[in-house]
Amino acid sequence: MVQQLQKEKYIAVVKDLPDFKLIEGWAKIISKNQVEVNGQVIKGDALLVATGASPAIPPIPGLDKVPYLTNENLYDLKTLPGHLIILGGNYIGLEAAQMFARFGSRVTVLELLPQILATESRDIAQEIETHLKNEGIEILTNVKTNFVNSTNGTISLQVVLDGQEQKFTGSHLLLATGRHGNTKNLFASELNVEITENGFLKVDDHLQTNVARIFAAGDVTGKYMFVYTAALEGKIAALNALSEQKQTIDYSLVPWVMFTDPQVAGVGLDEMQARAQGYDSESAVLPIAHVPRYIVARESRGFIKLIRERSTDRLLGARIVAPEGAELLIEIAVGMKFGITISQLRDMLHPYLTAAEGLKLAAITFTKNVDQLSCCAT
Repeated sequence: MVQQLQKEKYIAVVKDLPDFKLIEGWAKIISKNQVEVNGQVIKGDALLVATGASPAIPPIPGLDKVPYLTNENLYDLKTLPGHLIILGGNYIGLEAAQMFARFGSRVTVLELLPQILATESRDIAQEIETHLKNEGIEILTNVKTNFVNSTNGTISLQVVLDGQEQKFTGSHLLLATGRHGNTKNLFASELNVEITENGFLKVDDHLQTNVARIFAAGDVTGKYMFVYTAALEGKIAALNALSEQKQTIDYSLVPWVMFTDPQVAGVGLDEMQARAQGYDSESAVLPIAHVPRYIVARESRGFIKLIRERSTDRLLGARIVAPEGAELLIEIAVGMKFGITISQLRDMLHPYLTAAEGLKLAAITFTKNVDQLSCCAT
């Protein structure tokens, strides 16, 4: 296995039965089953690349002369930013925005695309944007940054917003503009390993690259960049590398979470994805304010949305914006795995005064107005 040690530096982990042998140093993959580390050639039956990903740095003029931050060094700060400007309105940018706003920093989020959380439906983005703005976070979309400079400890950004040139100044700049696969200088050029323009390794359903015996797992594949998916991919890739019986991963059931407050979480398809895949689908949305558990907690931020296929009533996915809303995901994921219908979810007993009762109420919402229900009604 080859892992990243630091930028452009890698280590090789070699299985030397009955123990693992760790060799540190500059590593380069020179063939489909050979790695060169510090001049030493190590040969194996197969190679597993797990070098991860790093922050993607956008090609903005002047950025190379500015002391910018990324998620790799943001949390090393010794003093609180007076005004933190964040480029990027996705997971990393929004989680950091809320955290530093609650610490006491002024925070401005500048997003290039028309909405934050660009891969999610508009109602999800609007809901979390509302709550972040209520905490004093400034969020602007459709912002193109043309130039960055730094003078006397102040960072300035020249941008175009709604067709007009504007200037933003702050004490610190955080780049949260995506990820780049750690593959630079890793492969000998003659191997012709397929790599995307963002540095990610292209792999098939068995996590094998286009070069036989070279497999990849984790963030370096650019798929689902989560710890739990990386762990499973590592296991499956290793098994596939050493076995004739190949295994695959069902990514349709990957639950995901953005750890803002309220959390944004989901699993399966949303309405747009369901329609794109040819489903005749519909959704039901239950405001959190209708869930007794959240009422008791004096909490009304967010909603639970369930998506089903009309003809079969089969549960296709869920999107949740709610405090600790991610705790509801696994019931949905397990239900989807075993083909549960909305009616079956509705008829299951959910304890009164639990957050999970919200799933039952959301299922009821497909056919009834929950405003007209009594306690524990079905």
